[in-house]
Amino acid sequence: MRRPKRKTIAAALCLLLCLCLLPAGARAEGLPDALTAEKSLCRMAGCPEGRLLEDTSFMRAGESGSDWMAFVFALNGVPERYGSYLARLEKNVTMRYERHGCLDPTLATEYHRIALTVLALGGDPRAFGKDGAGKPVDLVAEGIWDFRPGVGRQGLNGLIYALILLDAGDYAVPEGSGTDREWLLEQILGSQNGDGGFGFSPGDSDVDMTAMTLSALAPYADSCRESIDRALEWLSGRQGPDGQFASFGSENAEAAAQVVLALSTLGLDPAEDPRFTKNGVSAADALASFRLEDGTFCHVAGEPSDGMATEQALMAMTAMQRMRSGGASIYDFTDYAPPAGAGKGTPPAVWAGIAAAAVCAGAGAAVFAGRRRKRHADSDE
Repeated sequence: MRRPKRKTIAAALCLLLCLCLLPAGARAEGLPDALTAEKSLCRMAGCPEGRLLEDTSFMRAGESGSDWMAFVFALNGVPERYGSYLARLEKNVTMRYERHGCLDPTLATEYHRIALTVLALGGDPRAFGKDGAGKPVDLVAEGIWDFRPGVGRQGLNGLIYALILLDAGDYAVPEGSGTDREWLLEQILGSQNGDGGFGFSPGDSDVDMTAMTLSALAPYADSCRESIDRALEWLSGRQGPDGQFASFGSENAEAAAQVVLALSTLGLDPAEDPRFTKNGVSAADALASFRLEDGTFCHVAGEPSDGMATEQALMAMTAMQRMRSGGASIYDFTDYAPPAGAGKGTPPAVWAGIAAAAVCAGAGAAVFAGRRRKRHADSDE
């Protein structure tokens, strides 16, 4: 066998050093299923691997399914064109403000979802896009305390995601604003039904909404323990003998995903908690049963790949992985390193890696289109 040449060894060492200097999000060392799903979706879209987010026909920036897919890819460091998607998302915000003066006159969750996606992709939601006067748009303020109809006008999901967004960046609420964390918590807790669950409408508890509410309440577990325990008890009672969860008339991946996500944000293992294991089938097992061979997920067992099911399942699995590793919650961006190519410009650590590689080299060389058959977690579709 030939001995490797000095130049080859130097190049390899430089590459290793460069990779070591990249931020955690820049390396594809997150959820393996996210990378597998991305490759499968690229085949479906007919685009090269790693370029799904710049495919304008398959991934429409500013639409719910596309934004959440970009969100979960970023959290897992999947090699993708994040800068391209972020630019298109910013253009979408500017266009909507130019045409309508806002993102949406009634859905506050449009602001919340886009702001969370911007955070995941390394942007600043407090100055993202331009309004009709050419001024930067503050998605956080305009989607929460400055939202004209009132953030509760949309219903419980508007309150839930407002609280999630506030905590995602640990944003301060202006003094004197009535829409602060305390008010949001009061409104959310006051929406709990007598049976312990939460729903789109009073008295009609729903698996998805109860699970999403728990995800929002997770940072306040100490002060909301009684309400959380009642909601967990209701959710446990909704798990079928086969371990599955049903919403909108069917056992489906999205319902299981929201439960897994909620348990994970609360620090409970969806594969181990006895309250969420029926006849030996855990909540994590229930979600895994919808996984297809190509890494994507189906909505209902026996159906083909589904965009909405895939992005929600990947988010749940990401949350579970983070809980098990002791990492930050899926919605916590207070100490977050975006993936390579994200944000406005290349992250400083990447430039550091490139510079180090250059020095080293010098020395060595001298679905999407998801179906809209049900309301999504963050809107009234």
